[in-house]
Amino acid sequence: MRDYSIEEAIEIINKCDESVLPDSKHFNLRNIQRISDLGLIFETFLYEPLMGILKQDYNKFRLYFEHSTKPSKDLSLVIGINDNRTIKFITVMETFRSKRVK
Repeated sequence: MRDYSIEEAIEIINKCDESVLPDSKHFNLRNIQRISDLGLIFETFLYEPLMGILKQDYNKFRLYFEHSTKPSKDLSLVIGINDNRTIKFITVMETFRSKRVK
């Protein structure tokens, strides 16, 4: 299996469209518990600028986007990238923007 770098992950993310956004049972459960707006998550991922990215593990990345409805928060999305360059949403949460901006 290939281990993607941050630069490669950004390239893959930037090429995404609505047809390549698979979700999982775990992600759907966490979404309902934490954000409860799947549309907001997909719209943010597809159309908002990426504010930060951290490599968490083998082909797993945490993405930071400004939250469109809560000025003091970010939308933090953890994704995995498969060998065929498809993205899997793992979990999502709101985080305080002050954790990202220092």
